[in-house]
Amino acid sequence: MTTTPAQLLATFRDAARARGALAADEAVTLESAFRVVRDLPWAPSAPDASGAQPEPSIEEWRGTGREKHLLLSAILEALGYETGLLAVTCEFSEESTPWLPAVLLDEVREAPVPDVALLLRVQTNRMLEEWMTLDATWPLAAGGLGLPVNERIVPGTDHHLAVDPIEIFHLSPEDDEDEPGATAALIERILRDHLAANGGDAPGAMERRARFLEALAAWLAASTGSLG
Repeated sequence: MTTTPAQLLATFRDAARARGALAADEAVTLESAFRVVRDLPWAPSAPDASGAQPEPSIEEWRGTGREKHLLLSAILEALGYETGLLAVTCEFSEESTPWLPAVLLDEVREAPVPDVALLLRVQTNRMLEEWMTLDATWPLAAGGLGLPVNERIVPGTDHHLAVDPIEIFHLSPEDDEDEPGATAALIERILRDHLAANGGDAPGAMERRARFLEALAAWLAASTGSLG
């Protein structure tokens, strides 16, 4: 059965309150939704992190930056905001992610790890047609490790990005309406093309990326005291 926006919003609100991420009488707003989603432990909410459904991130209370922005997009849409997703090719490298722990820095010194991140565009003022870019990738607690985190929302002011963009793709929400799963398939295709262009062997590069992300999630969980 398809989850309606109202049902998804209620499920998110109840889960956040049950975990202490929202006060018992606190409403889900643009600001509170961002804060709660940002502070989800950074870790894949499923073995395959390329899915485009928001429910697993609520059920397991975790997500990568990609999964967090899919969830945040769905929540803000349910609140009546207009949003758009950006798929951004990027890479973990000594230059772009110097905050990595020593063992992972050694890994990217051998060769950068290509990735595709999602960012969220949201219209914060309809009358002025004012948009901003939200980045909820890293939990606030990760700021102490040197990761770029965003503490709050200032309407109309873009967030600092968690990645150094290489190429940006605008994803259309109509894609999934016409063909469920189309967004996930497009993200997967962008990722595979990016891996192939930078790693040569796409299947091998995909496996290396998966191992790297697992190690990154484990380090973040141990360093911030979160459960991924």
